[in-house]
Amino acid sequence: MAWQDEYDQVEDRLKKFWKDNPNGRVYTEPLKIAEDHLGIIIRAYIYKDIEDINPVATGIAEDHHGPKGANVTSWIENAETSAVGRALANWKYAAKKRPSVTEMEKVERGNTVSNNKAADTKKDKDIFVPPPTVQKKIEGAVKEEDVKGTAEDKLSAVGLEVEEKRVVTHGTVKPECMACGSDLWDNRQDKYDGKIKETYPDWKCKSKECGRIWYMESYANDKKAPEVWYMPELPKGKDINNLEENELPF
Repeated sequence: MAWQDEYDQVEDRLKKFWKDNPNGRVYTEPLKIAEDHLGIIIRAYIYKDIEDINPVATGIAEDHHGPKGANVTSWIENAETSAVGRALANWKYAAKKRPSVTEMEKVERGNTVSNNKAADTKKDKDIFVPPPTVQKKIEGAVKEEDVKGTAEDKLSAVGLEVEEKRVVTHGTVKPECMACGSDLWDNRQDKYDGKIKETYPDWKCKSKECGRIWYMESYANDKKAPEVWYMPELPKGKDINNLEENELPF
C-alpha cells in the first residue's frame, strides 16, 4: 500500500461536503504573502449554507515556490487546496488521518530538501539521499544489466541528466598575434558553451587590419596556436635532497 492511501484526497472531502451541503459555500483568502513573493499563507472558510454569516470551520495552510514538480508553477494552488482540506477536516470530513495527501506531499518535499542538505555535509558532496518513500519507489526500477553505455546513459535511464560545464585553461604566456603583436580575442569558452559556432577560431587578432586566426587543433601549420597559449605550466617538484623536515616537494 502506498503512503498516500493512508490520507484523504482533498477532492474526496469536497465531494462529501457538496453531497451533504448542496447549498454550502467554500471561500479562500490569502493571509500573508512573503516579501520575495515565493511563499503564501491562505485561509479557507467552510459555510454550511451560502447565506450563513459565520463559517462552521476554517483552516490555514502555507506553501512555497519549489525547484521542481507542481510547486514550480502551482505552489499557490497547493496552499489553497491544503487550506480547504484542513478546514473540511476541522469540521467533520476526515475519513482517514487528519492531514490530506496535499499536505503530506509538502512534508515529503521538505524531507527531500532536508536530506539534500544532510548529504552536503558528507565528505562526498555529490551524494544525494532520496527520502525513504522515494527509495522504495525506485528500488529495482532500473537494473544495471538493462542499461548499457556510459555513466550519462545510466543516469538518463533513471531520469537524471548530466550538464557538462567546461572552463578553458590559460597557458603559460599571454597570447599575442604572431603577425602584428596585437591582443587576441579568446573564443574558446563561448565555443564550449555553445554561444558561437564550433567553426569559429579559438583565437582571433583584435586588429581589424590584421584579423589572423588560430586553432588549438589545425591541419594548417600557420593556423595552429602555440601550446604555451593553452597548456598551463606544470608545478616542478623540489629536489628531495633539499627538502626540510615536514616540507612538501610542491
